[in-house]
Amino acid sequence: MSTTTALPQKPSRKRADLETSRVLQAELKARITGEVRFDRTSRMLYSTDASNYQIEPVGVVIPRSIDDAIGAIELAASHGVPILPRGGGSSLAGQTVGAALVIDFSKYLSRIHDLNVEEGTVLAEPGLNLEGLNRQLKANNLMFGPDPSSSNRATIGGVIGNNSTGAHSILYGMTGDNVLGVRAALATGGVAELSQVPGETLEAQAAADDPRGRLLREILAFRDANRALIQRDFPPHWRRSTGYSLNELLKPDGEFNPARLLVSSEGTLATVLQARLKLVPTPKKTALVLLQFAELVPAMEATTVILETEPSAVELMDRMLIDLTRAQPGYASRIAFVEGDPAGILAVEFYGESDAELIAKCDHLESHLKRHKVSMSADPLRVLDTKRQADVWKVRKDGLGLLYSIRGDYKPIPVIEDVSVPVEHLPEFVGAVQAMCAEHGTTAAYYAHASAGCLHIRPLINLKSAAGVETMSEMAHEAAKMAHRFGGVM
Repeated sequence: MSTTTALPQKPSRKRADLETSRVLQAELKARITGEVRFDRTSRMLYSTDASNYQIEPVGVVIPRSIDDAIGAIELAASHGVPILPRGGGSSLAGQTVGAALVIDFSKYLSRIHDLNVEEGTVLAEPGLNLEGLNRQLKANNLMFGPDPSSSNRATIGGVIGNNSTGAHSILYGMTGDNVLGVRAALATGGVAELSQVPGETLEAQAAADDPRGRLLREILAFRDANRALIQRDFPPHWRRSTGYSLNELLKPDGEFNPARLLVSSEGTLATVLQARLKLVPTPKKTALVLLQFAELVPAMEATTVILETEPSAVELMDRMLIDLTRAQPGYASRIAFVEGDPAGILAVEFYGESDAELIAKCDHLESHLKRHKVSMSADPLRVLDTKRQADVWKVRKDGLGLLYSIRGDYKPIPVIEDVSVPVEHLPEFVGAVQAMCAEHGTTAAYYAHASAGCLHIRPLINLKSAAGVETMSEMAHEAAKMAHRFGGVM
């Protein structure tokens, strides 16, 4: 009988990964003062966010200082382990889950370092949530303009990664429009201070032999090689929170801000350690006018007419959200003003310096709607009392949680999320989505920043079945094609 000599076997990928994980964990514990969590429970806790997805991380670091964060990034990079910065975990498309070293900034790195009231700027750490930031700014009558509905948990680092905004984007733009500079840690090593500088300063920075200089040289070379492609193919619609902000590369050197390339990048390019943000004055007075519609498409058709009166926001709440609010004892009183069974309500907000100015703006809106023969299912309802306004905004902001109270296996799934189309195409897009839902034998919840053409559409899908998962995938691809067809982005 012949014999063979067994060759040495390479360790399996799984065994190699486990060994890397053990070594990385030991090195992290020896170097940083923050929390190092590689236990099964922590990895499970960080395997999910607010999306439909679940991916277990390699481990979790909760840095107590910026030096901790830099150390964790350097060690992970030295072992070839991906790095995933994380804030409040409120992402709806799986942005904060991955087979990586998760660095959670939300527990300790949540301080303000510098507030310049005269210039209207603030330097803050990435783990500070937006409500916490605005509470500290309130005494100076300042605030951060973008206001996502998750602001009580969304962090500065997260809104930069996601290019978040909210109801008032027609006034304040996206997060990217409000980022002045960042201090960022690079996976290739080192820390870079990035901001808008004069053209000659940019050239000098790019010539330097340091992490920022090397980074800027690569960025500028990439820009030169791809400028024509970006000009040709980058989505033109301004309300965008998907993919890299390559449109920033098209700006001339004196206006180019490399910090804004990190906006929308979801932590894949660098890790934000501090951010310099532009602030805006808090509004002195506000008013709401609530408009009820028997159908959603006519509500969307009315949006362009409403925008001609220069509101600060136009928000949509649909029948599903209204019915769920009415059914919740803690919320029913907040929406008692709703008459009948409207398919949708548009909440139109105005800013003003005085009550007289607000009343004049409400009068102008109502006369403008009559002049354009906008058909509504009830008379416009003015809400001038601040407490009642807060009730309306509470219902709108808590809409997601209320939607998840639907009983049964069919849940409103975030899969047509933050689709944005030019406002003039809103009626066509909503009509097309309604037809698509009907084809798939389901319905959907609709709530929207109608003023910016941005929709959150939640089809009711059972993800406990293989057929439901397939339906989710099909509807996502169909919706993306529709968004593109109507000049928007998903």
